[in-house]
Amino acid sequence: MLSKQGIKIVLTASATEMSDFHRSSFFAFMGGFPKGPIPLWLPRKWLYPPVENNHNSTAKYAPYGLRKVEAVLLENGFDESDVAVVHPYDLDAFIGPDTKVVGVSTMDPLGMGYVSKTYSSLIGGGEPTNSIEFRNLMRYISLQKHKPKIIVGGGGAWQLEHKNVTKSYGIDCVVIGESETVLTALFTRAIKGGDLPQVVRTKTSPKNEEIPTIKHASIHGCVEISRGCGRNCQFCTPTMQERRDFPLDKIMKEVEVNLAEGAKMITLSTEDIFLYGAENNGFIPDKEAVIKLLRKVASHPGVKGVQPSHMSLAPAVYDPTIVREISEILIEHNCYGYRGKPIVTAETGIETGSTRLIRKYMAGKPLPFKPEEWSELVCQAFGILNDNDWYPLATLIIGLPDETEDDVTETLQLIDDLNKYRAFFVPLLFVPLESCLLNNQCGAELDSLSKARWELLTKCWEYNASVWRSSYLEYRFRNPLICNVVTKFFLPLTGLVSGLYYGAKHGKIVKDSIWNMTGVT
Repeated sequence: MLSKQGIKIVLTASATEMSDFHRSSFFAFMGGFPKGPIPLWLPRKWLYPPVENNHNSTAKYAPYGLRKVEAVLLENGFDESDVAVVHPYDLDAFIGPDTKVVGVSTMDPLGMGYVSKTYSSLIGGGEPTNSIEFRNLMRYISLQKHKPKIIVGGGGAWQLEHKNVTKSYGIDCVVIGESETVLTALFTRAIKGGDLPQVVRTKTSPKNEEIPTIKHASIHGCVEISRGCGRNCQFCTPTMQERRDFPLDKIMKEVEVNLAEGAKMITLSTEDIFLYGAENNGFIPDKEAVIKLLRKVASHPGVKGVQPSHMSLAPAVYDPTIVREISEILIEHNCYGYRGKPIVTAETGIETGSTRLIRKYMAGKPLPFKPEEWSELVCQAFGILNDNDWYPLATLIIGLPDETEDDVTETLQLIDDLNKYRAFFVPLLFVPLESCLLNNQCGAELDSLSKARWELLTKCWEYNASVWRSSYLEYRFRNPLICNVVTKFFLPLTGLVSGLYYGAKHGKIVKDSIWNMTGVT
């Protein structure tokens, strides 16, 4: 039974982040969607159910960043009995008069991220679910009653400082940036009752030896194989960080930690799976290093699936054999499928088809190729990836600063050229993130989009529906009769109503697009 006095340090995250979204890392994007008029219990049950608990009610799996915080504390003087990582629903069982600090990890606390901003505006229905659940977390009775110090960090912590809501949420300290080297001092000061700085910004990246190995399992079996990107795209945060890889023995220790606590799938967290092991050599892939890594992970007893998180497109064109050879490993350990066929997928960024914008804001993205070669490079990469059963999830950014109609036209042409390949496109409105070079620019707004930008947004989703609708419905409804009824009757009916509603809200182009996607026309 848990002590009524509470645990000294409690670590947690919002309900959307303390879920594996039914074992799908890609469905986690839906936390950025508004919940609309439906009651909150419904998405909590069907979209983001809580992670499994251990016998002592601590979380069996937790976000990778939270596990890093836990590891820092355990390696710097705190015992397992001092630290509890818990789901927010269990906070009241762990927070008591002896609780000195609550650490919170967050990726999107106020719904200001790319997905939240874009799709809460597009869909309507109020604020994003991520924002709702973060606010609910900060209002837990035990936090109000016992008033421990609250330290918040993670990729979205900047939003709290940006909107100046730390005081209203009862937050004592916000940590922005890579935090491994400052956490111990902050938590120690909080435990001793000392005052905390309202905001801590870390300016430098920790050395590899300063980043500890996680001690307990992460959601999706996440293991960090590299950090940072180094391509210096001006709209993005990871690309501004120094790129460095973690040694194979350290990676395997984290694989073993996950497997020992029940994980079957290993997610390799990286900005680019193809560049693992590539020293500072102008973004030239080291094929042997990547193959060695994947073989080591995939062959470890207990590993059923291996999922790379991100990739870039240029290495696939520079050395197509790297795609072919690692596909042989990943297809055997696939986590996703398409109409019954195993496939590999990873996130990547197309962002634009405009040579001018590539040169202006992301000249490092095509390296070792030139900005002028970007559109052709993307098409070649998609062909190489598809030939090896890779179906990329690709983002595009609408409304970059100084984007012209000619820039949008070039991107539309690129999407037309990619129409023969299989992928999943995610169009996003530009958001000036705190730590990117464009942080002082204005974000794109849905109500100011030109006709061409609306065409780009709707064309991407019509493409997605044409490629993925049948595959998803066949997977979701295994009974052919039910699948047929949904496809021929329920989907068109839903599309008819949705098209009328969103057509009135956003215009005829949106109505027509929804009707095309759902088979109304």
